[in-house]
Amino acid sequence: MKETSGEKSLDNQLFKHMISNNWNAVVFANMNNIIEYVNPAACKLYGYEEHELIGKTTDVFNSKLTHNTDDIVNSIKEKGYWFGELIQRKKDNSIFDALLSVQLIFNEDHVPVGFASNSKDITLEIESSENLKRIIEEKEILLRELHHRVKNNLALIKSILSLQTEYYKNSACSELVENFKNRVDAIATLHNTLYTVDDLKEVNLKPFIEDLCKSLTESFKDTHFNVKINLSIDNHIKSLAEAVPLGLIINEVITNSFKHAFIGNNNGLIRIKLINEGKNNAILLIQDNGIGFDYKSLKNKSLGLTLIHDLSDQIDAKYTFENNNGTQFILNI
Repeated sequence: MKETSGEKSLDNQLFKHMISNNWNAVVFANMNNIIEYVNPAACKLYGYEEHELIGKTTDVFNSKLTHNTDDIVNSIKEKGYWFGELIQRKKDNSIFDALLSVQLIFNEDHVPVGFASNSKDITLEIESSENLKRIIEEKEILLRELHHRVKNNLALIKSILSLQTEYYKNSACSELVENFKNRVDAIATLHNTLYTVDDLKEVNLKPFIEDLCKSLTESFKDTHFNVKINLSIDNHIKSLAEAVPLGLIINEVITNSFKHAFIGNNNGLIRIKLINEGKNNAILLIQDNGIGFDYKSLKNKSLGLTLIHDLSDQIDAKYTFENNNGTQFILNI
């Protein structure tokens, strides 16, 4: 059904009413970029009376600090629109950050007749965003410093334990203290890793495991100076809550190998492999070429094995021990 002149008039009235009451500044310019219409919000935003703007070019709004008006007009003619942030100016020459959207307008014959723009002042939004960014950066600095201090405090505890070890040389207590030192060091290594990364909520296991193995090798160098650790570690991201138990598990497995696998043989090899199988899954393999052990008979008698079991449950990980030319530990993370 053909639209009547009365219906067209009603549509035009509704359209004009919507534009005139729009909270954003609406400006219409012809193809020569001459302003033919501005709504009340545009007059309020830019500080002009309506008659002061009609007949001017839209260049009157442009501070030229970020964009050239001709470039914007050419882009509209070429693409049919322009959208972006720019710095605009008011009648009193003050400037503000604006979000501007411009659309090419066509008549009923699909001939372009001008541009309709919609703009708003986003100065407060940008200031709020920058303030929020600054607050986040400050909190990240504080959190990074916290990790650094925790690492230093744990290093202090380790030093105290080392001094205490001197009183218990060649005794059962000496071994207990050394084991505890390695567990403290595993946690300290994690906090040291967090101190150097960009994202403090997650941990890339690759540098963490590499640093942990380096620390354990240093810890056992006097008693197992020829034992080598061979690493093949994929990048894999885990949360901080998962990384702490995982680091302690790795510490216990490697410590067990150093202490028990190479009796009478210092030329040992420990292979560690982390295979990334997707965002939430990975396989950790730790294998030595030592003498092996009977896991079933020892699992309820060893504190280290008890810790491995409890920590694996904590992160919902499944593990197995196998005797295969030494001991192989497999953990599905």
